[in-house]
Amino acid sequence: MFRKCEYVPTLETDGLILRELEASDADDLQEWFCLKEMYTYWGTPAPREGFQVADLFIDPRPHVKRKPDKGFMWGMVEKETGKVIGIMEIFDVERERVGTVGYRVSPNRWRKGYCSEALQRVIKFAYTETKLDRLWTDVDVNNIASNRVVEKCGFILEGTIRHGKFGSRFCDYNTWGLLREDFEKLEP
Repeated sequence: MFRKCEYVPTLETDGLILRELEASDADDLQEWFCLKEMYTYWGTPAPREGFQVADLFIDPRPHVKRKPDKGFMWGMVEKETGKVIGIMEIFDVERERVGTVGYRVSPNRWRKGYCSEALQRVIKFAYTETKLDRLWTDVDVNNIASNRVVEKCGFILEGTIRHGKFGSRFCDYNTWGLLREDFEKLEP
């Protein structure tokens, strides 16, 4: 199930609109969300064959009262096509101070700069419109493109975990962090 966030502002970049995901986005997501190559470095296996993304918009236990999530999850909408081509999120927010960044984008949009574009906008939002002081993420050492994205966006390599647990598998992964003070040095 997709997390229901307390507040998800709409953000814009030159090529993207970042907005809350809606059930009507299921068809766009279905085109790429379950592809095996999406999970090469994700740390979890791809969904089973026949999985319907629309099911992620349905609460399996609607009778359970849930607190809204303090994080943020955006659908990355390509302005040119109006299609949801990716997901960008800040999750596991602790005391409104620290959050983990995660993203994924359709393989047919890889190497077009969309992740960097969206992440830069999300970082600016985090450090100008929230109390967050630290963003961080873990990236499989073999995921050259994703390591490059976070580095390009100003994250600092804080270390490499060797043979660590990364989702449901074990591998070497890099831990990257970006503090508010790092962001302030980057901004003109």
